[in-house]
Amino acid sequence: MPRLLVLALAAQSLVAAGTTVLFDPATPATGPFPTDYLTLPDPAQKTGLRMDIPVPDCGSQYTACQEAGLLDQADGFSIRARAQVRFSGPVNTATLRGGIFFVALDNLTQDETGIHKPGDRIAINQVVYDPSTNTVYAKPDSVLDQHRRYALVVTDGVLDAGGSAVAADAAYQACMLSATPYCVSLAKAVSGIATAPQKIVAASVFTTMSATAWLEHARAILDYVPPVPMLVQPQSAFHIGEVTTVVLHEQIGVYPPRFTDLTLPLDPTLLSGVDRVVIGSFFSPSFLEDDQTIRPGPTLPELTVPSKRNQVFFNALLPKTPQPAGGYPVVIFGHGFGDSRFGGPTAVAPTLARAGFAVIAINAVGHGFGPESTVSFVDKSGKSTTLNAGGRSLDINGDGIIEGNEGCALVTPVAYGTRDCFRQTVVDLMQLARTIRLGLDMDGDGKPDLDASRIYYAGQSLGAIYGTMLMAVEPTVRAAALNVGGASTVDIARWSNAYRGLTTQTLALRVPPLLNKGATYDEDYVLPDQPVKVTTVPGAMAIQNVFETLEWLGIAGDPMAFAPHLKPSPLPKAPARPVLIQFARADQTMPNPASSALIRAAGLQSNTWIYRHDLARAKAPDLPADPHSFLVLFVSLNGSTIQLPGIAGLAVSLDAQQQIASFLAADGATIPDPNVLVKLILGMSVFEIPAVLPQDFGY
Repeated sequence: MPRLLVLALAAQSLVAAGTTVLFDPATPATGPFPTDYLTLPDPAQKTGLRMDIPVPDCGSQYTACQEAGLLDQADGFSIRARAQVRFSGPVNTATLRGGIFFVALDNLTQDETGIHKPGDRIAINQVVYDPSTNTVYAKPDSVLDQHRRYALVVTDGVLDAGGSAVAADAAYQACMLSATPYCVSLAKAVSGIATAPQKIVAASVFTTMSATAWLEHARAILDYVPPVPMLVQPQSAFHIGEVTTVVLHEQIGVYPPRFTDLTLPLDPTLLSGVDRVVIGSFFSPSFLEDDQTIRPGPTLPELTVPSKRNQVFFNALLPKTPQPAGGYPVVIFGHGFGDSRFGGPTAVAPTLARAGFAVIAINAVGHGFGPESTVSFVDKSGKSTTLNAGGRSLDINGDGIIEGNEGCALVTPVAYGTRDCFRQTVVDLMQLARTIRLGLDMDGDGKPDLDASRIYYAGQSLGAIYGTMLMAVEPTVRAAALNVGGASTVDIARWSNAYRGLTTQTLALRVPPLLNKGATYDEDYVLPDQPVKVTTVPGAMAIQNVFETLEWLGIAGDPMAFAPHLKPSPLPKAPARPVLIQFARADQTMPNPASSALIRAAGLQSNTWIYRHDLARAKAPDLPADPHSFLVLFVSLNGSTIQLPGIAGLAVSLDAQQQIASFLAADGATIPDPNVLVKLILGMSVFEIPAVLPQDFGY
């Protein structure tokens, strides 16, 4: 008979009758979960551990089986690990928040200070109770440190349905007396946690994963990959005043290739300040396999320099102002989801150019349509020059169609989401920064045209998401402005109307599928800071648990894991630098709770401005219903037509752009009030520092 079972039987007499907190660390469904009981020693990992969670039957649960195999290569749990506690009977849900919490233990490395210190208590939030199994699920109220040990604690502050305190399970009492390594570790942790007058009746100890390790290793090998910058042929520079039309010939299909054309508006007024666009490329190490994923590996060893290289194309938009002796200060601009380097960067470049900045942009992985896409510049004489557009989208699902963002968000056979798209994109951006530092000559005079000592970053939407990751690991970018970003990517997808199709597809393509409402689904989830959600929707808990698994799988490429390293806990060799955050109230694409989560994790509430679209639209009803693209003139290049906003929309956009330009021009030292043009047009301020970060959608 196993020793733990013997001790459990011996301890049975110590447990009072009534509702107990079930304890079986070997079974995640019972828990408490997460728990280091489900790990193995592994000296190749930074935490010294490797996951060893149970693998479901691969015949009947194919997708879950594949996910478990991938999770078992991680060196710890997610930094947003969802707690799971099961009771022997019904409980009073109003007492759950007061009786369950996390406690920070020791940090397993000295790499960064961390946002928590030993003994810190972290409350639970987004609490869901499943009455069919008497199980509570909850997220930590704040993001957890990476590679740190935590305790999940349950006290007798939780009451059962009859008002009595819940009691310890016999197996938990036995574990406190056991000499097994996990139980010894648990007993030691519990003994150091003060909860009086409450008593601990169940607990687990778990370790969080080293979420940033891969990107840190990737940056270290860039010195071994020469960027070899080149200007495109037959012509690389185009003066804005001489160009009448720019046409994107976008590859949207394969076998045979199919294309659609998009003509970009060249409004002289909107582009004032930009002198010319220069198109070139550089080489960046490619870690992506043919399926657009990055193979997992241990977190302790450094990465091997990959043999593959990406030729990454860039657009550099140079200002009309005289070039300083050391070159123009430069803003690397990250575009949004479904956009390209021809879209958002061009919309913002004129304002930055008038402040003396050059703007440079690349296509994110999976963006820009197919690799056979071209761009044509037509000048006043009618001469047309056609160049490779550097499209990075691929037909991943084999349907013969190439979407403008296909190859970034992966949903099958395992839903990696955007994890590896973001990680490879950040590698490319770090290589771009290195290319600038090495000297980028764009007019052939033998001198760099961009100032290697004054590199900045601005990103919109998707660009703000991977921009968060970039700023956490790349120390040479002096300051950044992040517009309408958010986290986690799973929460963005589950809450956003724009990405509902992706989550539906993810659940539909699982084997077996998990749609519980015909062709759609209802996960019956809860927003932050809301009362405990008692779920009664059949199939909802299975969907919630899948989303939790996907967040864990993707956290190494999620801004949530990198946000704490912007300010509260900088990574080695990447000190904290100034960051401005902008977001919009009632954003229908980037849900407000996701933006608030990113801001809180980054500790940047005081550097955040919210655009009150609700107030602006009350004054100007012609403004779009969705304010998501307010920085980039309320337009997107994900389609065949472009419509510019009215005067109110232009005022909002230009004010937001000018705030970024002034912030970066001041080297991040000051953040100006952006309410300038909007006061003239709308007669009121629509930008403000939020007193409270919104946790609802606002629409």
